[in-house]
Amino acid sequence: MKSPERPRSDRPMPLRHLLAPRSIAIVGASDRPGSIGEIILNSLRNLGYDGQVWPINPKYPKLLGYECFASLGDLSEVPDVTAICLNGSSALHELGNLARIGARAAVMYDGGFAEAGEEGQRQQEQLLSIAQNAGMAVCGPNCMGIVNLVDGSSTYKLPILDGRALRGNIGLVSQSGSITIGLLSDTRRFGFSHVVSAGNEAVVTAGDYVNFLVDDENTEIIALFLEAVRNPAEFRSALLKAARTRKPVVVLKVGNSRRAMEAVASHTGGLAGEARVFSELLKTVGAIEVASLDEMTEILAAFQAKRLPQGERIAVVTGSGGHTELVLDTVDRAGLNLPPMQPREIESMRAAIGHFAGDGNPLDAWGAGDVSANLRTALQHFSLSPDYDAIVLCNENNENAAIGRSELACTVFAQSAATSEKPHYLLNTRPGLMHTGNLELLGGAGAAMLGGVRQGLSAIDVLARWSRTDVQSAELPVPRGENVLASMGARTTVNEYDAKALLREFGVPCVPELLTNDFTVCLAAAERFGWPVVLKVASDEVPHKTEAGLVVLSIQDASDLKNAWDVLCTRCAAMGLSKDHLLVQKMVKGGMEVFLGVKRDPAWGHVLAFGVGGILIELIDELELRLLPVSEAQVREMLTIGRAGKLLQGFRGRPAGDIQALVDCTLAVCKFVATCGDSLEEMDLNPILVLPQGQGCLVVDALIKANS
Repeated sequence: MKSPERPRSDRPMPLRHLLAPRSIAIVGASDRPGSIGEIILNSLRNLGYDGQVWPINPKYPKLLGYECFASLGDLSEVPDVTAICLNGSSALHELGNLARIGARAAVMYDGGFAEAGEEGQRQQEQLLSIAQNAGMAVCGPNCMGIVNLVDGSSTYKLPILDGRALRGNIGLVSQSGSITIGLLSDTRRFGFSHVVSAGNEAVVTAGDYVNFLVDDENTEIIALFLEAVRNPAEFRSALLKAARTRKPVVVLKVGNSRRAMEAVASHTGGLAGEARVFSELLKTVGAIEVASLDEMTEILAAFQAKRLPQGERIAVVTGSGGHTELVLDTVDRAGLNLPPMQPREIESMRAAIGHFAGDGNPLDAWGAGDVSANLRTALQHFSLSPDYDAIVLCNENNENAAIGRSELACTVFAQSAATSEKPHYLLNTRPGLMHTGNLELLGGAGAAMLGGVRQGLSAIDVLARWSRTDVQSAELPVPRGENVLASMGARTTVNEYDAKALLREFGVPCVPELLTNDFTVCLAAAERFGWPVVLKVASDEVPHKTEAGLVVLSIQDASDLKNAWDVLCTRCAAMGLSKDHLLVQKMVKGGMEVFLGVKRDPAWGHVLAFGVGGILIELIDELELRLLPVSEAQVREMLTIGRAGKLLQGFRGRPAGDIQALVDCTLAVCKFVATCGDSLEEMDLNPILVLPQGQGCLVVDALIKANS
């Protein structure tokens, strides 16, 4: 069941009280081992929290060394945040009490709300109403709470034993409590400023948390684990804010498969959005999308290096021919960029370190003679070369006491990292391998440690691409104008003739055609257009004409046209359609058929789709998607990548298509969409015939679906 989108409130959401509280009340606190209250009280002590702590329970005068109070009304001041360690209606009752005393924030752990059916949905709406009316920030329900590892505050319901070991520069927001547990269980390479288990997000949503973390000076990177996005407009705005302040946001969105979508709906009360559209949104706003936890982990670890790569050209140094071959095979499959050395550089390097196989990248620096000297020579070369943007040492690191392991390579690498202008990454060939002593050494030099050849090198590539992302032009003003679709009346489907009539008003080029119920007029039009022609039925009732046998192609003369006319009139009569809808159309030869479509996503608005058109659209299932609005540069980029883009630019002797005409056509379509607003549900232009360069393009068929 879908969780309600939170209405915008006139009162600001006070997330400082929720995420960085100066006082914490714990309603339902107890000394029972393993209870939420007992865990929070002990965690606060372990964290060294120096704010006010007020356990609330009439059964205790004191609790774990803290003075205990009978009720919220007995407190001398309103707490910044209150942990409600109660269930069901009791939790809602206490939330109401907090609203009455003017509380600013609360955490609700209990489940059984929107994820649990109609009654749970009703209770969640009641929770939302209480919080909205009071201007109160509420984390949850169905969550594990929040820990601020900088200030030492916690409403997190699992024990925090050593805050210093967990502290770092990443702000984590997860709709899954288990994910927060998992990521907190290994902080050898990075730690956290804040950890938020957001749960159902009935009141405070992911966008709110991102907004806070963007402004937080202790948070340098934001990591999100999402099952659903409950306030799309706010989420999009927050990600844009992060991109414009150059604070990276790494997003793992689950719930994309059919079975996963069903699990999401039952688990958090949210619905998963269309995966491809969500991916496009993240690209538009400059966020980094990952597909797995290991991908996220390596990217977060790579961000710990003190410098970002300014390009995708990676230099790899190894101490083994086997490692060299492993890296080459991996980067070939992953499409990563490891440029070879120049021939003169290979000769110079062989003279310095001895023979090595290959083209110098990866460089097997084992060579001959002094290995440490060879390694220094290799690292210095890549540091000074203008041909590389990041430096990697592939070198196994582990803490197996049963075997010896030289620390020399790590020491030399750390020295290079400390003096180089390029980021350095120590790469273990397998995920999970690391030596904590080397971690301290590398961290002090500004280098990072990665695990897994594919995962680690791909993470560096992601950082390089992110560092060059520009979102300043990602959002354009939406043109205003009359909603021309409204002139069509209450029609859920607009046939191709009327659809193209609307599009022509915006400068969209369409094939010459005429709608008539008179064969003599039809014949005159065909002779004026020039043979061959096409005859169709244009009806709102039959949007897909070919499948219904209502299209006749390649009509060569008057006799063929009369036969086609009679056939379609007979079929129209059989289907109860008027022959007023017969459409004669010039059949244009040459060019390439492409598809341009628009679909309104309920969360993210209109999405533009482009790909190969005509009968190949289903065979070549490859579409480029862009969220509207778009700039001319974004349109041009969209039309020139992928298989359709390659074909348009000329392929195996075929002439290049008129890409500029298609760009102009696409921009005209976008203007039309902008004036329609939410009244436009879908639009298909298939095919658009792109003629050779300088000859333009023509929309051959069009279909519009209106939002009823």
